[in-house]
Amino acid sequence: MYHTSPISSVSASEHGYVATAGYDNKVTLWDSKTHVPIAVGVHDHLANQVAFDHDGKFLASSSSDYSVRIWSLPGMVLQSVLNHQDDVEGICFNPTGNLIATASRDRKVRVFTTEGILVREFVGHENDALSVEWLSETEIISCGDDSTLRYWCLTTGQCLKVIDLGGMETDTLCVTRLGKIISGNDDGDIIYFDADGVEIVKIQAHRSGIKRLVLHENKVISLSYDRRFKIWLVGDGNLSLDAEGDLPNIVWPRSAAFIDDDNVAFVTFGDRYAVFQLSTQSWQTDAISDTHGINAIFPNAGGYYDVGDAGIVRFNGEVINQVPSLCNFVIEAKNYILCGGQDGAIYDAKTNKCVYQHHSPLNCAQSFMLAGQDIVVAGAYTGEVIFLIFIPEMGYQLLKVEKVHANAIKDIAYSGGRLFTVCADNTVKELQLNDHIELQEVFHGAHQKIVNGCAALTDGFVSISRDLTLRFWGESNLVIKTPHKNSIKCVATDGNQYVMSGDYRGVVSCYNRIENTWVSSKVSASGISAIEYDKEQDHFLASSYDGKIHKVYKQEQRVIA
Repeated sequence: MYHTSPISSVSASEHGYVATAGYDNKVTLWDSKTHVPIAVGVHDHLANQVAFDHDGKFLASSSSDYSVRIWSLPGMVLQSVLNHQDDVEGICFNPTGNLIATASRDRKVRVFTTEGILVREFVGHENDALSVEWLSETEIISCGDDSTLRYWCLTTGQCLKVIDLGGMETDTLCVTRLGKIISGNDDGDIIYFDADGVEIVKIQAHRSGIKRLVLHENKVISLSYDRRFKIWLVGDGNLSLDAEGDLPNIVWPRSAAFIDDDNVAFVTFGDRYAVFQLSTQSWQTDAISDTHGINAIFPNAGGYYDVGDAGIVRFNGEVINQVPSLCNFVIEAKNYILCGGQDGAIYDAKTNKCVYQHHSPLNCAQSFMLAGQDIVVAGAYTGEVIFLIFIPEMGYQLLKVEKVHANAIKDIAYSGGRLFTVCADNTVKELQLNDHIELQEVFHGAHQKIVNGCAALTDGFVSISRDLTLRFWGESNLVIKTPHKNSIKCVATDGNQYVMSGDYRGVVSCYNRIENTWVSSKVSASGISAIEYDKEQDHFLASSYDGKIHKVYKQEQRVIA
């Protein structure tokens, strides 16, 4: 029943339960006193959030399988399935527990009965809807990536009010007992509104985006990718800081829940949740075991490196070292093995030395030669590109940091003096690098949804997105519909003819540019986390979240029916 992939959400009930949702598709119910799992439910894809009803009879879970599932407690017996047309994120039971509001990346907010009957559908968000809360029995409020708070009436089905948040994406909000709104945005701000939606106070709370706000009595906890948590006392007209602290590397600053007045549960990259005790300012993390999903691979002449959730770096399956962070990339550069991820550090994987420390997590990296200099670039969750330069006798040193995007850089590709970056806000950019490592924008464009990956071609670049398209940028500006049915995670090319993409359902698809054909196969029961082209062996390597590496040969692909 323990998780085998990072835990994405945690919720606590006053009836003695804690629930967790994980990237292993599991929804686990725990005894809050013993921290022992009681029962487990399963989705068909990543489980994103969990929420209890007020009576402790039901648990709801949202998922990237486009559903919300209602489970009866304590047996975790499936009661109903509520459907959207894209990943479901926010979920919230109404005060009496007979209705549940849902927010989805299909940009819709819906209200269902716990039996699965659709009561209302609210349409109006211009981008992904991420959070939803009840203001009363007949009114709800939602927020998301379109930088608005929207008030909805259950009785009439109308939008009552829209608050423009000034272009800043807002993932999370909560509602106080007096009906006041607290929201957190991607710039690290907490904004406190009165019951009429008028701003009371705005606080620069964190250095990176706020991923979660959780209310408990008169306290609210904020979690940020600056790897800090803060607890605020909620007054009538202000928020005052009550406690704060750094997060251990095993903790994912994505979700938390007050178990009681003194203990807070946090999600982790491990197999169970962590607990922080407020009175003693101490963490309970010793029992947490690593999970072993692979997030990145890097082929070289002798084989390949990989790294993942536990920070374990391997070469051809043999462990080299373990760095103290979940890692999203690994590259070989100038006889260095560099990796990095959630704690914002770029590590020398052979020595565990921190080469550079950023203020937010890192998603991706590339290495290249420019004007006779060895350069490494990394992309950050806060939109910066970090440039490192190799200096003999000193190794890789920070050269400079450039703000390139307004949101998280999901991937980077390099070719012929040009840098290509893709972002969580749907945008892409091509940047010219001169011999002095100065950036000049060549062009920018966009997909319709989050852009997860990119790769270089001899005649430009290619990108993939949650919008299920493959886009070519450069001489051939083509948009091609892919055969993927679920969000595409990664892409690689052989530089010219073949483009290989992988999705969260374990499907890889190969596009032949000359023949204009696709062939696909399902290589894993888990999602594909990364794809790279091994030019020495002339095949692709695909890593998956179950900790496996798959060799994918172009000529052996088969079409999925």
